[in-house]
Parts: sequence; structure tokens; C-alpha cells
Amino acid sequence: MYAPAVVTDRACTQDYKIPDSDVTIRKGEGISISIVGIHMDEKYHPEPEKFNPERFSAANRHKIHPYAFLPFGLGPRNCIGEFIF
Repeated sequence: MYAPAVVTDRACTQDYKIPDSDVTIRKGEGISISIVGIHMDEKYHPEPEKFNPERFSAANRHKIHPYAFLPFGLGPRNCIGEFIF
């Protein structure tokens, strides 16, 4: 139910304007992404505090946004533990 880390950090590789805002993240700036915040967001995971392993079954996996489950981080420096599963 809980990720091993609460946040993951990334460095921006190109300027990126956040849609529907006046905020631009400049190339080279660092950002922190709240893993716990995403995992506990009902927008992505209905009843996030309920232990429900079936939400990750093959039949339900298509319902999960590809970047809304981050137990191992994302990108080229994600955790090698991800490949065990």
C-alpha cells in the first residue's frame, strides 16, 4: 500500500510550460514528485487507503494511468527492483 519512498526527484531536460498555468519549469531545474500524493489521490486510485490487490490484476491494469503508480520511480534511473516483477 505504501511506496518505499515518499518523493522522487527529477531534473528538467527542456523548458516545459505547465498546461493551464503561467508556470514554466526551465531546463536544468529540479523538481520533486510526491509519490505518496499520487498514490493516495482518489482521481487515480479509488479508495486509496483500502488494501485491494485486485486493482493491479491483469483484468484491471488498463484502468490505471501509466504514471499514477510509482513504487519504483520512472525513467532511466528507476529502481532495478522493478524488473524482478
